[in-house]
Amino acid sequence: MNDSRFAKNVLTGFGGQLIAIVLGLIVPRIFITAYGSDVNGLLSTITQIFTYMALLEAGIGQAARNALYRPFQEQDRKEINNIYSAAKSYYQRFTAIYAAGVLALGLVLPLVLKTDVNYLTIFTVVLFEGMSGVISFYFIEAPSVILSVDGKSYVNNNITLINKVLGYLIKIIMSFYGCNIVVLQAAHFIITIAVMFFYKLYFSRHYPWLRNTRTDNGLKLKDRNSYIITEVASAVFSSTDMIVLSVFVSTQLASVYSVYNMIYSNVSLLLNSVYFSIVYILGLTYHEDIKKYAAVHDSFTSVFLGLITVLMSVCYILVIPFITLYTAGISDADYIHTELPILFSLIQIMAWSRYAAGNLTGIAGYAKQTSYISLIEAVMNISLSMILVHKYGIVGVLLATVISLPLKVIWCIYVADKKVLHRSYKKTLSIWGINYLLFGAVVLVSRFFKPTITSCGQFLIWCIVLTAVLGAVGMGLNFLVNRDCRKVINEYILKKRGS
Repeated sequence: MNDSRFAKNVLTGFGGQLIAIVLGLIVPRIFITAYGSDVNGLLSTITQIFTYMALLEAGIGQAARNALYRPFQEQDRKEINNIYSAAKSYYQRFTAIYAAGVLALGLVLPLVLKTDVNYLTIFTVVLFEGMSGVISFYFIEAPSVILSVDGKSYVNNNITLINKVLGYLIKIIMSFYGCNIVVLQAAHFIITIAVMFFYKLYFSRHYPWLRNTRTDNGLKLKDRNSYIITEVASAVFSSTDMIVLSVFVSTQLASVYSVYNMIYSNVSLLLNSVYFSIVYILGLTYHEDIKKYAAVHDSFTSVFLGLITVLMSVCYILVIPFITLYTAGISDADYIHTELPILFSLIQIMAWSRYAAGNLTGIAGYAKQTSYISLIEAVMNISLSMILVHKYGIVGVLLATVISLPLKVIWCIYVADKKVLHRSYKKTLSIWGINYLLFGAVVLVSRFFKPTITSCGQFLIWCIVLTAVLGAVGMGLNFLVNRDCRKVINEYILKKRGS
């Protein structure tokens, strides 16, 4: 772990996601002005569904990553080949199921979505979006798992960045010229094919020893079904809000949701890009020394929960001014809803509260039990969403998520602290407490202090100032509560810079 991989992963993950976010903010605005809220809501819903379906591969990927940590630590290439072959086999078999799901969605979605877009257009858009996923499942996902476990997430990050930049640029140009949305999806499919060839070329040069062996390796991915259940449930939990709005209310309201969700999901993705670029440290440290792991585990919780709390605090203050500027001149839907920021912010903070602990449940062998909790959580969320959406609209689907989230949060801390680390909850609760108190304080103060923002320049200045001030306060409080955090950061960052 003591090499340049850490810095490369963080820089490419964060920098790439930041660039993608900037472009991602431009595209929806162009879509709304060029095609209207109905088409934007439709495309956002379809994208959300396939984001949801793409998470199905994470079950296989997570099982493979957890199985690969030990052989990579021991540099056992034979074992790596066996696990890689098992993962590749599962991915390829699952591709057939995914392809059938794509066809079914293409046939059904045009019938259930409340939109003015015609049947054939929706079917073709779904088909192109789905074929990109088929290519990814069959050819790309297994190699990307190898890179992430080997500490080379920077390669995945760079490929993802190029993919997104090209995709966004094509969409911007084609939207400007009023191209049909089917053509936009076809262009994205071509980019996916190019990515497939790049992975093949990279692995032929850098991993010539990696082979697709034909032995029976089912035991190596014994928790794969549990991971699949967990990821399906997590996808249902996190991705159904827009679908529920599109089916039970309208795609216009889904467009409103998508603009707010775009902000919060992009901020979360920015932090995600850093977390998943260095999460291999948790897996490798767990197999190295459990006492050392505990300190790294707590530091991950402090740093990432602290950062998301700071970012959500800034979002809570600035999101309405941003939405006001962003949707200026758009009159086919009302985008200003002052009650939404606190709900979106709470969802992200609560979700990040379980990141490190949730990862540990998989590494330590509690994937099966966790899958049941995830399933219950998902059923609660979607049931409450369908009940509350009729009366409360967007607020209803968000309330359903807030009510359902604590179940898995409590389970993850129970497994992490009691079952695996065999300690009290004091350390984790102190880290959670300081961050929730900070967000609560920001909400209270913002009732009496609301910045007046009338231009993009003012927005950027406020964003920088608030992030700097709240960042210093938030991370200072986290370091105060968790004194081991500095030691871990010194070992994994400062020492690396010296080496």
